[in-house]
Amino acid sequence: MRRQRPFAPLVSVVALALPLAACGSESAGDLTEVTVASLPNAFLAPLYVAAEDGTFEEEGLDVEIVELQSGADGVAAVVSGEAQFSDIGFDDLTTLAQEGESSLVMAHNLVGRVTLSLVMDSSTAQERGVTRDSPIEERYAALEGLTLGVTSPGAATDKYMRYYLREAGLDPERDAEIMAIGDGASLLAALETGQIDAYHLSPPTPYVAQDEGFGTLLIDGAAGDVPLFSDFVYTGFATNREWADGNPDAAEAFSRALNTGMESVQADPEAAGEVVAERMGAEDVDVVQQTVDSLLPALSEDGCFDPDAVETSLATMHDVEITESAGDPTEGELWTNDYNDC
Repeated sequence: MRRQRPFAPLVSVVALALPLAACGSESAGDLTEVTVASLPNAFLAPLYVAAEDGTFEEEGLDVEIVELQSGADGVAAVVSGEAQFSDIGFDDLTTLAQEGESSLVMAHNLVGRVTLSLVMDSSTAQERGVTRDSPIEERYAALEGLTLGVTSPGAATDKYMRYYLREAGLDPERDAEIMAIGDGASLLAALETGQIDAYHLSPPTPYVAQDEGFGTLLIDGAAGDVPLFSDFVYTGFATNREWADGNPDAAEAFSRALNTGMESVQADPEAAGEVVAERMGAEDVDVVQQTVDSLLPALSEDGCFDPDAVETSLATMHDVEITESAGDPTEGELWTNDYNDC
């Protein structure tokens, strides 16, 4: 069963605060209902394929994919119990733990690379003399004085944009204007209309901007353009600990279905590209296919977390001021392999 609907505003998510013990454990027939809250993204290809080809049903799950306008809303959805899974970053989990919120745990690895791709207004890039072939330091420095689009304050797009500016010796508060715009379609439209000078987001919209001629791709995160973040535990599916403890079979089934979906993506990337394009409402299938192909090396094949990689990534995020604390790399604190065959 393929289901998808827009997500309620954040205030509604918090207000609902559904009981965790019941949410997601009710059955539609013999299927366990599971809600996944996510910002539409091509790196969710295994999720989309598993939903499209019936893999979730084969695993005994009735999965509903709920679309977000900002990745930050996924945290609230899973904390409140309105969703059982959301794709979020380790930086979010670290910040939550620092603030005393420990109800979430990363249960399935998704992406082993920071896939944010920076696209700049083509005329601005030309004026500043930068291309993707320029030294990375020059690409960072070219952001000075520009209006830079991000999805929302505190989101990964915001945090990593500030990192770029600091790497250029710039002050994110003084030397550029960071503007919260919303989802990928909104960012793309804002660049095309001149509301912003540049933005970054996981593909495909940065590729679309370049393909249509009004954007110049300066950093291709999916291709590993930023060495520090090219081998990196970036994003995974987080679940609520209480729900997973009460529904371990469903949590394990969800991971198995994602791994089966990933096998299908690897076996037939073109078919996967068509599914992703439909899910994201993209008209340019060729650009989506380019995105799926570029993301394949970054996607986790088995959903497992490597403890050493987690420790290194958490330390790196702290060192470059993505997070205020380094985070505890011990299994069971921020992440677990309990629900995957690792």
